[in-house]
Amino acid sequence: MEVIELQPEIDYVKIGQRIKSARLEHGYSQADLGALVGCSNNHMSHVEVGQTKVSLPMLLKLAYVLDKNFDYFLLDTPYAKCESIINSEIANKLNQCSATTLITVSRILDALIEQQDMLLAE
Repeated sequence: MEVIELQPEIDYVKIGQRIKSARLEHGYSQADLGALVGCSNNHMSHVEVGQTKVSLPMLLKLAYVLDKNFDYFLLDTPYAKCESIINSEIANKLNQCSATTLITVSRILDALIEQQDMLLAE
């Protein structure tokens, strides 16, 4: 089992950016989303820019209302699970690539894995 080293701070700005992205995807204004999760549009604005730390209960409500997995909000943080990053972010990008680009991406990944293995061996 791999030991996970967590960062001491959570990046609330990145979480806020994810919230904003999901809100816009659904066509909600900050006031609309705030009403759905029980807060003001001013509070929602502060959460989206990272001025206010989003609470766990609020994040759970946002995940439900915005129809996102909880992990979606953590994808840009060190707390994201590798599988979530692969399935939610990387797979979507790879699906847009041509066969030639996919071969290049595969070679780049091979080089990065080799470098990672060398650094871990040291």
